[in-house]
Amino acid sequence: MAVKLALDDAPPLLFLGLRFAIAASLSALCLRRRPKLRASLIRGAPLGLLLSLAYAAQTIGLVTTTPARSGFITGLNVILIPFWGAWILHQRPGLFPLLGLLLVIPGMWLLTSPGTGSWVIGDSFTLVCAFLFALHVVMLTRLGRKYDVIGLLFAQLSVTAVLALVASLVLEAPVLRWSGQLVIALALTGVLASFVTTFLQLRLQPMVSSARTALIFATEPLFAALASGLVIGERLGVKGWIGGGIILIGMIVSEAKVLVPNRSGREPME
Repeated sequence: MAVKLALDDAPPLLFLGLRFAIAASLSALCLRRRPKLRASLIRGAPLGLLLSLAYAAQTIGLVTTTPARSGFITGLNVILIPFWGAWILHQRPGLFPLLGLLLVIPGMWLLTSPGTGSWVIGDSFTLVCAFLFALHVVMLTRLGRKYDVIGLLFAQLSVTAVLALVASLVLEAPVLRWSGQLVIALALTGVLASFVTTFLQLRLQPMVSSARTALIFATEPLFAALASGLVIGERLGVKGWIGGGIILIGMIVSEAKVLVPNRSGREPME
């Protein structure tokens, strides 16, 4: 919602470039001489390319689609993550995580209530975004296991910022109308949504499987809806609560193999 409001005061690519320039500046403060730093900076550049293309597609899509539809279509990346993971990481998703994912999709539909309007060009851009986000998640897992986190973080944030700003100069009229909602949106997305969350992803995501990562991401609309209710008093409604419940059930199903007692006494496999 913050991004949607900010687009009233800034063209999408310029907003994206400024957002990631803030995040890249923060990550630069953390750079030190570290093992594998140079290799990490080089390897992080492709991550930045993927991230910039994904966010550009999402941000451009928000010009013509609604935040709810954008949230649902982007959330479809949870289906794609295990399959990218199977191909790139050679992680075959188990039966229970796949069943959990199948439950999550209708839950997300009910929770976000994207409506039944006709398909618009913004929806197509957002679908491309979902494919790219899923690939980025898996590549982040692969590289995060081998290279320095800070180097990867700075490289991908910097590449994303530069590409977005250059694209804005070429494709847009890069004119800002400074407003309170624009400043707040840049602060929220630049510091929290780009710098903090990407750092945490790089640090923690390589510790879990692709299927489990997808299920964790599937809870994003649920927590967003709950936060919206706490902060601005927005109510979920009956469909929203049912959707949130289905997502939680999907999470429980995905962990069924862990929760069921193992009579052999051995640890369950992923």
